[in-house]
Amino acid sequence: MISRIKNSEKTIDSKTIINDISFNLEEGTINAILGPNGVGKTTTIRLLTGLLQPTKGEIQVLDKNTKSHNFDRVRENIGVQNDGNLYETLTIYENLKIWANFYNIPKENRENKIQELLEIFSLSDRKHSKVGTLSKGMKQKVSIIRALVHNPKLLILDEPTSGLDPSASEILISHLQKIVREENVTVFMCTHQLQGLEEIADNIFIMYDGIFIASGDSNTLLNKEWPGHEFAIYTNNYGKSLETLKGLNHVIDEDNDKKKIKIHLDEYTEISKVIQTLINHDIEVYTVTEMRHSIKELYFQKIREAQDCEL
Repeated sequence: MISRIKNSEKTIDSKTIINDISFNLEEGTINAILGPNGVGKTTTIRLLTGLLQPTKGEIQVLDKNTKSHNFDRVRENIGVQNDGNLYETLTIYENLKIWANFYNIPKENRENKIQELLEIFSLSDRKHSKVGTLSKGMKQKVSIIRALVHNPKLLILDEPTSGLDPSASEILISHLQKIVREENVTVFMCTHQLQGLEEIADNIFIMYDGIFIASGDSNTLLNKEWPGHEFAIYTNNYGKSLETLKGLNHVIDEDNDKKKIKIHLDEYTEISKVIQTLINHDIEVYTVTEMRHSIKELYFQKIREAQDCEL
C-alpha cells in the first residue's frame, strides 16, 4: 500500500474543508478524484503531500505519517504536478536540471532521463526555449516532466490534461499507463476530464462538500449503479420486434425514433435467447450492441443527487 488516509478531517478558519474521509492508494494503480471546484480536491492533494496536516485523523504515505519529523525523505519519492513553480526566465532544460539536482539525480542519469521525457512529450526541439515564451500547453508538459524526472513512487497530478491538445493528452495517458504497468508507480490525479475515464482509472473518488459521495473501483461503481446488462437491438421490423420481446418479460425501453430496442437483461448470456426468439419470429436482426455506462454518467448522476439533498 502506497498511502492510507483514515478518518481525516481538515478545518480552516472554522470551516470544514475535508470531512472524515478514508481511502487507500494501492501500488501500481491510477486513481482519479473528481468533483466541482471548491469541494476539497486540492486540499486532499495537499494533505497527501504533507503540505497541510489533518485537523483530525491520520495520513500515511510510504509507511510514514505525514506528521513525522522525517517526512521530507518521503517527499523524495513523490512527484507533484501543478500550474506553478516554473522559472519563467530559464529554459525548459534549465528548469528540469534544477529539479533533477534537487533530488540528487546523478549527472549521467539526469541527462538521459530529461532527454527521454522531452522526447516523449515532443519538447526536444524546444528545450533551450525560455519557459516564459511557451504556450500554456507546453508549460503544462514541462510541469508534468518535472514531476516525473526523479522516478517517483507516487505521482500526484492536478488537472494534468488542462491546456493539452488531444494528441498530447493521449501521449500523457499512455505514458501514465506504461509507468504504472512497468514500474508500479501509483498515480493520484484530480481531473475534470471525464470522457473515457473508466478505461484509464482503476479507482474513482467523487467528492462533494468535503466528503466522498462515491468511491471504489470503476467497474464496481458502474455495476452497482446500473446492475445487469443493456443492449441496443436493430432489426428489420421495429414494431414486431417490440411485441415479440415484450412477451419475454424483460425490461424494455421504447425508442421514440422507432429504430432500436433497448433491452435490460440480468445475465449477459441471455442475449442469445433474445436473438433466437427474434429469428424464430421471422425477424431479421441487423446489429446487437451492448450499451455501457460511463464514469461521466455516474459523476453527473451523483452530483445531482448530492445537490438535490441540499434543497
